[in-house]
Amino acid sequence: MSASDPSYASSEREALAWPALPQAFERQARSFGDAPALVFGETTWSYRELDRRAEQVARALCARGARPGDIIGVAQRPSLELVASLLGVQKIGAAYLPLDPGYPVERLAYMVSDAAPRCVLTTSQLAEQLASALGRSQVVCVERDLAAHAEPSSGADRPSGWRPVGPLDAAYVIYTSGSTGKPKGVVVGHGALANFLAFMAQRYRLRGGDVALSTTPISFDIAGLELYLPLVSGACLHLVPREVAVDGRALGDYVARARPSLMQGTPALWQLLREAGWRPDPALRVLCGGEAWPPDLADFLCSNGSSVWNVYGPTETTIWSTLSEVRAGEALTIGSPMWNTEAYVLDAALAPVQAGEDGELYLGGAGLARGYHGKSALTAERFVACPFGPPGARMYRTGDLVRRLADGRLMFLGRLDDQVKLRGFRIELGEIEAALLRQPGVARAKVIVREDEPGAKHLAGYVVAADGATLEPAALRRALAASLPEYMVPAGICVLPALPLTPSGKVDRKALPPLHFGGGPRRAPATPGEAALVGLFAEVLRLPEVGADDSFFDLGGNSLLATRLISRLRATLAVELPIRAVFETPTPAGLAHALAGAGAARSPLGQMPRGPTLPLS
Repeated sequence: MSASDPSYASSEREALAWPALPQAFERQARSFGDAPALVFGETTWSYRELDRRAEQVARALCARGARPGDIIGVAQRPSLELVASLLGVQKIGAAYLPLDPGYPVERLAYMVSDAAPRCVLTTSQLAEQLASALGRSQVVCVERDLAAHAEPSSGADRPSGWRPVGPLDAAYVIYTSGSTGKPKGVVVGHGALANFLAFMAQRYRLRGGDVALSTTPISFDIAGLELYLPLVSGACLHLVPREVAVDGRALGDYVARARPSLMQGTPALWQLLREAGWRPDPALRVLCGGEAWPPDLADFLCSNGSSVWNVYGPTETTIWSTLSEVRAGEALTIGSPMWNTEAYVLDAALAPVQAGEDGELYLGGAGLARGYHGKSALTAERFVACPFGPPGARMYRTGDLVRRLADGRLMFLGRLDDQVKLRGFRIELGEIEAALLRQPGVARAKVIVREDEPGAKHLAGYVVAADGATLEPAALRRALAASLPEYMVPAGICVLPALPLTPSGKVDRKALPPLHFGGGPRRAPATPGEAALVGLFAEVLRLPEVGADDSFFDLGGNSLLATRLISRLRATLAVELPIRAVFETPTPAGLAHALAGAGAARSPLGQMPRGPTLPLS
């Protein structure tokens, strides 16, 4: 590649001839039959059983009028049935719409209204819990409505209208944060997904007997790699329970038992494991992406000789688009494109920049999504005509500022707009600001990401009250939590008399003050347990003072900091609490009661003296 080339493009490969996911999985089901395909908790399904269950889902949907091109909502917690539901939806050529039961009802209701799914696959319990969000949607309960469709295998006597899935069919619709104040649905086609899986299968070569873990909720697009790569490779997929995936100690234990060949995670997940004392296995291939890495994370992941890869890609270009092998002590880049992917680094006039210069990254090729569901104007704005390809070619404007190095690799430098990545989640700050402006009495609002201490990033909200209005920060956070997912709720909100401005009239982000959490009177601890917890809260949250009734999350806590709190409890008080205890009773007083029934912590692993004679294993 010369410095004058407009892009660094991967070579064309046989990926474009790969079958769509449903056919690729069915091929493995025929080949591997009774081999383990899926593990959840104490239960294992073989390839044959998983295929049979997915076939049940597909036939139940057909019986209810679902056809190729439909959108089918999936509102389920992690389970064996969840994976069967995702495969079953795609078997009939429909696209699944993940509906995370943990999302606020208001957000789910908007997604259902906007996507208008043919029906929603859920459980009886969740159907009742989410009734107001699902509205008039037809509901199919997986534990109740599938028994009549137990067919022995794929392909036999399928209903009329059921046809093989093609590359232009939609595979899924994933809603991401939107700068307009509402989330938007990205429609990803089977051709794009097949191209991605083909590349990953060739690069990492999972085989029968290999294990891969899935820790990511299906509402996050990178879950597609974790769920489907093992199942098109003959490997065994372990679906990690959510309460384990957010607890560093429990997840580290799970990884040690399962011994996966491949594991993907955001930098926040790997930091979670690191802080719990986990060390990477030399045989583990590590994929890490979704946000910028902390400075020393690469050295840690590479420390035991593991193969480590930095992966990059927006949802609109199907999971990941570029990758780079990471080596300790070397500068981190986002690498070069995957199969059938073009990466263009362009200036404001859409002219290619020279090597060593900075520009905006545009991505083209087989991985492009179809666009945004029901939003043609927004699709045209972000998926623009590609002047470097054949007639009709498109490219996606990422909004990322990158530098193109002399060898073609790309170095990520930051964003050109208000979109941020935090704990692996893509967040449009404008959506949070719009939610704040909808609250009574808020005249102006600004949200930024702060990092007042290295490695401690958090969302900070700033509001100005309308004339005569009084704003209460805690009440504003509660209101946001009713409409936004947890990762989009600011750690704190500061009420200002006015937003500071630059001479050009823009908000001066550097002049916005740091947050001060938990102001006002505090109750002093009344018991030794409360006193110990008050001290640990202050230590983990890096606050000078905490009260016995202060909420961990109102003080700026999040799931990662909750894991740190559990770890400190284990180390200082020698007790073992599940991480869910922090979410259920997030005050020192509440956790003090929980400590009474807590079990003793296990002793940490340590080096033991080695005698002259070793026992047989």
